[in-house]
Amino acid sequence: MIGDDEVLTAARARNALDSACADLDGAVSALGNIADDDVMASPGLVALLLRVVVARRELAGVESFLTGVGGAVADRTRWV
Repeated sequence: MIGDDEVLTAARARNALDSACADLDGAVSALGNIADDDVMASPGLVALLLRVVVARRELAGVESFLTGVGGAVADRTRWV
């Protein structure tokens, strides 16, 4: 049975991912529309990308634990 602690942990992980994605979306939209041009990611943008990756992995791990799937879901998020 899933208890309050697990539900709270999952909610925090989802909120962390939502926040990281929102921050990344804001940073990318601030770049503007740069047609046919390359953009180099700044250290701040790379940090935002990594924050999204870490939050996604954390949520996958929590959901994997809650569903009893094991490490399969968390392993599929390792794309970096």
